[in-house]
Amino acid sequence: INKMLKNDVNNTGLYLKRARIYKENGNLTAAINDLNRAIKIDSLIPEFYLLNAELYKAQDDYKAAKQTLDKCLYIDNDNVQARVELGWLALYVTNHEQALDYADAALKRDMYHAEAYYLKGMIFLDKKDTALAISSFKTAVEQENDYYDAYIQLGMLHFNDPLGEGYFKNALRVDSNSLEALYNTGMYYQEKGIFDEAIALYKKAIALHPYREPYFNIAYIHHEYLQEYDKAVEWYTKAINIEPKYIDAYYNRGLCYELLNNRTNAKNDFQTVLKLHPTHTYAAIALERVL
Repeated sequence: INKMLKNDVNNTGLYLKRARIYKENGNLTAAINDLNRAIKIDSLIPEFYLLNAELYKAQDDYKAAKQTLDKCLYIDNDNVQARVELGWLALYVTNHEQALDYADAALKRDMYHAEAYYLKGMIFLDKKDTALAISSFKTAVEQENDYYDAYIQLGMLHFNDPLGEGYFKNALRVDSNSLEALYNTGMYYQEKGIFDEAIALYKKAIALHPYREPYFNIAYIHHEYLQEYDKAVEWYTKAINIEPKYIDAYYNRGLCYELLNNRTNAKNDFQTVLKLHPTHTYAAIALERVL
């Protein structure tokens, strides 16, 4: 692209293409510079402003993002996506009414715009209006059957009823390798006592990207529900290997060692907890108990 631009310095498409590459590689400043060059050459292309606003937002420069989106609307007053993005910015500063105004304005221009409904759902969720949030998320997935984020939100909002399973399964259908969906679905099955399913999902998450919470949850299932304390110790230890200062894992492993009558290891774990968190009352009581 650099070579091509030397021979065609006013090619806005090349600047846009290079900006996207910069964005993918995390060089947001260079991407913004390229888009600003493209805008100087042709200031009537909404796509330049929308991407620029996205980049400013990624840098937490909400003021510049809003100014850019306002310019986008100045040249294209019917631009739906610009209104949706302005709605997100308003939500970030908890201006719920303005955010709803932008979402409704977007839907007046495109009543099938899934993200506008999702935005409304997030606004209502922030306002603690669960019923309207659910209604908006449902409408979002009606407009776009593969709307992953909406399925996740619906699953979380239905965590304590059977509908949650279907929403989480749909999220996994859309992205079967999503750590978020795997973990949340695992938590759902764990809460429902379907432990084999929960453990299988946690293990899949670990295979994709090892992190402490799935290890801990597998250990907790063996510890609290199945009373398989040897296995629980094994999984708590794996969690600790990932996060050497994981206080809850040390404490729970200590309880398992105590139940296995391994008082030396129990004492060591409770002492480690108190070293990391000197005011941990339960660890102090447990240490006194094993001593």
